[in-house]
Amino acid sequence: MTSKQPTWLPDPWDMVFSLKTFAAAMLSLFIALCFDLPNPYWAVTTVYIVAHPLSGASTSKAVYRLVGTVVGGTMSIILVPNLVNAPELLTVALALWVGGCLALSLLDRTPRSYCFMLAGYTAALTSFPVVDAPATVFTYATSRMIEISLAIICAALINRIVFPRHAGPVLAARIDAWLRDASAITVAALEGRGDDPALVKIPRRLAAEAADIRMFTTHVSYDTSGHSTLVDRSRDLQGLMITVLPVISALADVQAALSKAGYQPPAATEQLIEDVGIWLNSGEPLSDERRAGLLAGLAAVEIQARTSEDWQALLLLDLTAQLRDLLRIWSDCVALRQEIATGVEQPRRQRYPWFGTTARRPIHKDYGMALFSGFSAALAIILGTVFWIATGWSSGAGAPLIAGILICFFATMDNPTPIIRKFMIFSIVAMALSFVFVFAVMPVLDGYVSLALALSVLFLPLGLLIAKPSTFLLGMALSANIPTMLTLQSRPVFDLASFLNTNIATILGTIMAIGIAAVVRSVGAEWSARRLLQAGWVDIAAAAERSRQPDLQALLHKMLDRLSLLVPRLAAIPQGSPILGADLLKDMRVGSHVIALQQQKDRLRGDRPEAVDAVLVTIAGYYRQRRSRADLAPAPMLLTVLDGALDRLRGPETSSAALAARMALVGLRYNLFPEVAGIAPTETDILRQAAE
Repeated sequence: MTSKQPTWLPDPWDMVFSLKTFAAAMLSLFIALCFDLPNPYWAVTTVYIVAHPLSGASTSKAVYRLVGTVVGGTMSIILVPNLVNAPELLTVALALWVGGCLALSLLDRTPRSYCFMLAGYTAALTSFPVVDAPATVFTYATSRMIEISLAIICAALINRIVFPRHAGPVLAARIDAWLRDASAITVAALEGRGDDPALVKIPRRLAAEAADIRMFTTHVSYDTSGHSTLVDRSRDLQGLMITVLPVISALADVQAALSKAGYQPPAATEQLIEDVGIWLNSGEPLSDERRAGLLAGLAAVEIQARTSEDWQALLLLDLTAQLRDLLRIWSDCVALRQEIATGVEQPRRQRYPWFGTTARRPIHKDYGMALFSGFSAALAIILGTVFWIATGWSSGAGAPLIAGILICFFATMDNPTPIIRKFMIFSIVAMALSFVFVFAVMPVLDGYVSLALALSVLFLPLGLLIAKPSTFLLGMALSANIPTMLTLQSRPVFDLASFLNTNIATILGTIMAIGIAAVVRSVGAEWSARRLLQAGWVDIAAAAERSRQPDLQALLHKMLDRLSLLVPRLAAIPQGSPILGADLLKDMRVGSHVIALQQQKDRLRGDRPEAVDAVLVTIAGYYRQRRSRADLAPAPMLLTVLDGALDRLRGPETSSAALAARMALVGLRYNLFPEVAGIAPTETDILRQAAE
């Protein structure tokens, strides 16, 4: 029997990462000491803050940190000399700057957001320590920029030259895993097992993973491997991954609707579905011969379905349409994956021109929460400064700094209080370790070599902690605090009073951040999830109400992004909450059908556009009402309106607009009313039967 290795145990790559990070930190410290820079510990701290096992991720983080530091330092040079004689105005200005930068960071929500956040609190870091000597603000801010630049150069040099671990292969492995899981749930949907409890949560997880892969690709663009040249191909593939998820979900639902309607597929249809499943499991692109065979099978099923106009026939037509989309999208997914794996870029086919620009890939932006989080950071700066001024404590500047920084660090969390509390415990541990090192070890050291050897005892284990996601917070908290607490300088000062004052201010600032987070900033997971759902429902209602044609791809990207934010919160929502019954993937499909109706209604003839408008108005009203009642079921009137529109679109006309609008209505009907097994006879049906 084999034993499972604990996740916290380091592997060889973790050890290499720790050695490389320590080497970069010691190189930056050596250079800073040689040039007698004022605060060499900034360089050491920066190396560990930007450290990442993947070279591309480390480089991108370093670049964003450098830009943020320069912008924040420049703001200090602007604010401090002009407002130093008005401490109230200086405090408010810095608080507004930190809060505004944090809000921009939360709205950006890409790896680039680190740049905005750092620009915010760097201004505070380089302003508060020099308010008593404003003439030195330029030197102080410039020295920080130099030391951070030095750390970034050392980290990038070591990480790229010594056993680089590229982000490209990691991206390829994540895409492979995503495609395997997606093909598994697609085959299950085709086989009618879409409601299997073991598979129900997989689509949500895939949605979250697809959004995370999109963010991760930013790091690949900084990679030194050949994959960096295929970033555009990776983004194309991610666009296809987003597009195929509603198709997979729709296949499961239309199969369930067919089963509820009592449909018994003939042998030819069963063989077609089996052939599609075999191809999906093969993981190969669709060859021309196999494509022709599958399309011929789909055409035969469609011809059979068009001989009738009952509900089963309409569902069967929808099934063939979904299968056709699946063949087209999935084949390109596999082909693009092969291009990424081989590193060879093929001539662009331009099948999906909307994936070519990031402007058509919007993400969810919660302006209210961004401003609220920015206000919390500004409040931390203001209250901490009031405490500092009121006490007259010479080391009190550390309290507002730490409080503001911690609010910024954990602003993406619904309730940051528990993790800030952990951070405080880790800071106390760092303080204890630093105390022993400063007053028991450093006085007996002689020269840089002995200092580096002694520091290896502290920092090599920290690198191992940072390398593991399960221990990352502990490693980062210790590595961000210890270099500063050690005050590594060319002329160290062993002053117990200064050591205690500085570090007590750090602890007090952390306590202040805990209080502000608990009273002002913390919200529940259910509250955040409801806001995400409401934003999606508002978008669907707006798409149904707009006279101009809305952007389908923009809606899909935003809905998927919201789903990626919703999934981690579901585990924290109590059982019985109406939020757990919401299905954003189904809402994505409703949105796509609404947009299809908007695109086709102006091309319809007679009274058909009015029938479609009635559907759109009713759907808009339903989704507006869901903002106040998440568990609101569609009213029977909506079913009546849908059936009326379907009846209006029946007849001998076979225009592409009529067929597309009809299939959109079918999709809306079985999505919103999955329990309804068939269409009740209309007055037109009764008259036709009487005539016959």
